[in-house]
Amino acid sequence: MLGTEEAINALADERLLSPTLAWLVASAAARTFDDGGASPLAVVGWDRRPGNPALVRAVTHALRTHGWRVLHLGACATPLVHRVVIAEGATLGVMVTASHNPAHDSGLKLFDAEGRKSTPSMEVWISELVLVLAQEDHPLGDLERDPLATPDNELDDAALLHASWLDERHRELATIFGLRSRDLSIEGGPLLLDASGGAARTWLAAWLSERGCPAVEVSASVGLVNDGCGAGDFSPGQRWTWGEVEASNHLLLRRLVPVPAGRLVAAALDGDGDRCLLLQSTETGVAVVDGDAMALSILRAASTSGPWTLAASIESDLALSTSALGMKHVAAVHPTAVGDRWLSVALHSAVGPCVLGVEDSGHLVLPWRHQGQETVRLVGDGAASLVAVLLAGCGRLGEVPSPGGWKLRRSIAPSDRSRWTGTGPLAEAVVECVRRALPDVEDLEHGPLDNEPNLLRVEGRLGAAYVSLGVRNSGTQAKTSISLRTDAPALASRMLEVMDQVEAVLRPALVQ
Repeated sequence: MLGTEEAINALADERLLSPTLAWLVASAAARTFDDGGASPLAVVGWDRRPGNPALVRAVTHALRTHGWRVLHLGACATPLVHRVVIAEGATLGVMVTASHNPAHDSGLKLFDAEGRKSTPSMEVWISELVLVLAQEDHPLGDLERDPLATPDNELDDAALLHASWLDERHRELATIFGLRSRDLSIEGGPLLLDASGGAARTWLAAWLSERGCPAVEVSASVGLVNDGCGAGDFSPGQRWTWGEVEASNHLLLRRLVPVPAGRLVAAALDGDGDRCLLLQSTETGVAVVDGDAMALSILRAASTSGPWTLAASIESDLALSTSALGMKHVAAVHPTAVGDRWLSVALHSAVGPCVLGVEDSGHLVLPWRHQGQETVRLVGDGAASLVAVLLAGCGRLGEVPSPGGWKLRRSIAPSDRSRWTGTGPLAEAVVECVRRALPDVEDLEHGPLDNEPNLLRVEGRLGAAYVSLGVRNSGTQAKTSISLRTDAPALASRMLEVMDQVEAVLRPALVQ
């Protein structure tokens, strides 16, 4: 085991999450989330990464050392941690995963008693507490043999529980959408399903097939999550010719065969199962159906219900927001910072169950109510997202419509993220750059967005069209992202000029 100082340095210098650091983080979380009750309960799940068993033992040992009871879910999808926290009345949830990152990476996702992911302010507090704890002596011995590294209880079958939960959500989503039918059928088929080697590989294809959507899982035999498979290798707007599909090394792509255009041919989840992207056939090959197109299809299918509230990331298609605002059954659209947790924050105060959060990466946040309770909770679940778009008819009504806007994203990497704060002279230079590039822009507004202080958002109008620029630091990597959007594709050439000029201002200031 690394020493505490060594573990902190390994994270800072090598981005290595060691069992020692996992123990410190879990200890800090135990102190932070403790509600004062006797023996609070923590729910712990994980995905199939080679280093995760040691991390799970460290997390379990830390929690039990601090007087917590621990329930292990086993290898599961991230949303199941959310569900069990609510169902069991737990105080804390921990998911050991690095989502769509390669299998040699790992991380910790924390959930509070309402099943909400931790916020940056909470993470800063926990990080500071980790530094304090690192100065103390701790009983870090042989976690392979220490009885405190074993849980108080273990879930019998995580896959069975997730499947039964999806049954509930299937019925509830059809009701929320105002649909009489719970039809999940698709044209052609079967649907190829790529669970990225994650927990859904064992059960989701059979679940879909039994409910009218024939599905074949392609990642059932992969040794590690995200190993040449899954949604982590796909991006919004990505397209391939049939020749490129045939030559691809991606497990899902190389299983595809030419079919008539407009058919839903595949669905891909990420390693921890909290997001989903679709693949649709085109005249020449296949294209990604991203989260924005999925959300638009859901809103159109839900036209007899509502009123709906939509939350969309500032990297989502701007035309999705303007299209939604033109729908009579949509009451409000909220822009959010990047990260699916902010979708839930933006929707938390919405009245009723008709809420939808979206990121173009395939994160859809949808409502659910545990066993008929009145409280509406929000969770991103790739399996439920797939069910929602199938309920919306995406598998049988022809081509899934794109919102139709224009967007471009560039990254400055590696960047010194400390040089970008979203305010100050560099941010002012970005705003002035937009003014020079778009001298006819009207109603120009700029400033931070709630919950992500390093994000600069610049928005305005060019005639009837809306334009939006966002600059922010990556949450996990040494890069700074520039996102430019408009709901009018005819402005693409002007937007490219804006992007080039903003990048020319930022790159020399941020590159290490």
